[in-house]
Order: sequence, then C-alpha cells, then structure tokens
Amino acid sequence: MTIQAKNVTVQFGGVTALKDVSTTLERGKILAVIGPNGSGKSTLFNAITGMVKPTGGTILVDDEVVDSLPPFQRIGRGLARTFQTPRFDPKVTVEEAVMCGFYPVKQVGFIAAMLRLPSATREEAGFRKRCDEILNDLQLADYRDLPMSELPMGRVRLVEVARAMANDPKYILLDEPAAGLARDEQRMLSYEVRRLAERGVGVLLVEHNFNLIRELAEDVVVLKEGAMLIQGAPDVIARDKAFIDIYLGSTGR
Repeated sequence: MTIQAKNVTVQFGGVTALKDVSTTLERGKILAVIGPNGSGKSTLFNAITGMVKPTGGTILVDDEVVDSLPPFQRIGRGLARTFQTPRFDPKVTVEEAVMCGFYPVKQVGFIAAMLRLPSATREEAGFRKRCDEILNDLQLADYRDLPMSELPMGRVRLVEVARAMANDPKYILLDEPAAGLARDEQRMLSYEVRRLAERGVGVLLVEHNFNLIRELAEDVVVLKEGAMLIQGAPDVIARDKAFIDIYLGSTGR
C-alpha cells in the first residue's frame, strides 16, 4: 500500500519545475520533502493530488495509475492534503470548516438528506461525533463557533489539518503545516502526525523546520531546482555536505 511517484517531470512552458523525481510513501510512514524555495516541493504535491498534470512519468496509488484521474477521484482513493496557503471561506465557523472534510466520504444522497431520513440522520451524527473528536485532539473545541476570519494563522493551519483528517484518509499530504505555529501548537501537531502514522496513514510532509522533520520523519527527500538531490534518513541527511550547502548554508557547518 503505497503512493509512488515514478520519474515525474512537470513543465510550465519553458520552465521545468520537477525533473525525473521518484519517491515512495508507504502507509504508516512519514516521508519529508525539503529544499529551498522554488525547488519543486509543492509541485510534487500538486502532481500527486492531480492539481497539475505531469509532462512525464507516472503517479500510482496502491498500484493503480491515477495520472488521468481528477483531484476529487484521487480523494476517493484515500488522499487528503493541506495547502501552503490555507483555503477557507472566512465566514464559516471552525466546526463548519471541519465538517466540510466529510463531504468526499458522504454516502447518503441529497433526497435522503433533505427529507431527514434515518440513514441521513445516522450519518450526520457519526460525522459530528468524529468532528468533536478531531476538534478535541487538536485543541480547537473552544474555537468551534468562531468564524475562520477571527482565528490567528496558527489556528487556521490546525483547522486545515483537522479538515484533512476528517475523511479518514489513507495518505495525507501536509504542505508546511507548522508555518506560523507557536511552540506548543507545533508539539500538538507533531503528536497528531505521529498518531496518524501509528493508525496506518502515510504522511508526506513538506516543512522548512528541519528540527521538526528530524523529530517526525523516517525518510527525507531533498529537492534542488526541481531535481532529486539526495534521499535518506534525517540524521544521515543532516551530515550530508550537499544538503548543508544548499539548505543550511554556512551556519549549518
């Protein structure tokens, strides 16, 4: 059970954003992708989730080629993601934002929901129970009735993680989830990411905070100018001269 990116290349006009990148994310594992700005990290996320179409290579989810599938069908295959810039209607409440995450796994049809049939009532009750659990886990319960526009950015990012968790994905892709989070919020996020992996969810993590990556990830992919530079365990990567030169600079030495 894996997501596989095989020799993925993405071009925008004459610009090559990704060049022949291959990596594998297993369920229950945490894989980090790092690199300088413009190295292709978010483009790799977008290729996996169907937001951009690769010009070469292929994406497989659990051995199924998904190159022709739009994003909503990939969600149906068990993918969920967050974005570098969270995307919410500022007027919705925290609870409403998280409840939106259940839409891809909704089974009851429109008519049953409109008529409030027992099947619709049971499904909604299940979603609300799970929503309560997620809000409590991420310490968002006290904010549930606040509109998203009133939250600080750190909490907005946690709400986005909560929404991604809502449909019990097999794989979750987190694009810089710790940006703007206070130290206690980062600790809480780390705990929840570990719990996801322990439950068998594969986690693909783009993050600039290398200390967080060392704490969480079993494997790290380093990108430079759209190409794979190195891949390995965090402690091995941290000692690699090429990584130090392009990511940490002279202070890393």
